[in-house]
Amino acid sequence: MAHRAPISCIVFHPVYNLMVSASDDASIIVWDISDQEVKQDQFVRAHTNAINHIAFDGAGKHLSSCSSDLTIKIWKFDNPLKCLKTLSGHEHSVSCTIFTRDGNFLYSASRDKTIRFWEISSGFCKSTFKGHEEWVRYIDLNEKGNMLCSCSDDESIIIWSDKGEQKIQFSGHGNKIEKVIFVNNDNAKGNILTGEFGEKEDPESQADVLNKKILDTQKLNQKTDKEYVISASRDKTIKLFDITNSSCLYTFEGHDNWVRNILIHPSGKYLVSTGDDRSIRVWELKNGRCVKKLEKLHEKFIVSLAIHGDLNLLVTGGNDLCIKLWDCK
Repeated sequence: MAHRAPISCIVFHPVYNLMVSASDDASIIVWDISDQEVKQDQFVRAHTNAINHIAFDGAGKHLSSCSSDLTIKIWKFDNPLKCLKTLSGHEHSVSCTIFTRDGNFLYSASRDKTIRFWEISSGFCKSTFKGHEEWVRYIDLNEKGNMLCSCSDDESIIIWSDKGEQKIQFSGHGNKIEKVIFVNNDNAKGNILTGEFGEKEDPESQADVLNKKILDTQKLNQKTDKEYVISASRDKTIKLFDITNSSCLYTFEGHDNWVRNILIHPSGKYLVSTGDDRSIRVWELKNGRCVKKLEKLHEKFIVSLAIHGDLNLLVTGGNDLCIKLWDCK
């Protein structure tokens, strides 16, 4: 059985050659991608309303799903999937979840304007983060696990400590922000910090402005573990923010409609984006230039995006109910 409504989220298993998709039809499908032919492995009617996001813990032993039915479910990733816990407490649709690095806790974001911190073993909500004025669309945790970022319909990004203290708030987008992710010198392989910019263009070009800003911030802070966040918005732009200096370094412009999803290529050299213009765009992190554009890939909006580094596979999921896998060697 295939999905009968738009694809909301797709993730790859961190260990096995398996892919998991979730949909507005409230179902989860596990796909076997170990052979050239993709095969359906499991179909689970997981919630009573649309599933908005799914996420694995670091070991791939547990899967979280969150829904417009106001609940979060923790699944033992086995065959069949087994629901271990149902977490209730949000007062509106739950839009995103992410496990802590040890897999013992979970953060969730909701349309009720809050972020909640859950203990997996007990299922209890340990704390609630309040700061956004509208729907919290997405959250991400940095590699160290000591900072959380969130984005919202209020057009802001908030950087939080893992205890819920607001550290920085970024603004600058002109519409709702769909996604925000951490990127640092490790997972970007130093490409944001190099200042290596290829051929020079007009001195006033955005790439040259970004180059100067990066060099200036390097002079102020020589640490190699500086962190950034990258955001995707309905204003058709992607922005790169420097957490250390609380500033917007660069705006990636080129999409013709809402930007729905972004990820960092496993090489650390590229940013990949997609959205309602039904295109995939690949951007070089070291200079901000769009180096590849693939257009009209789905019949309707592309919502889901994921990449498998070992298999060199990129997957997209759309409102056309289709999941497509692309060779990204």
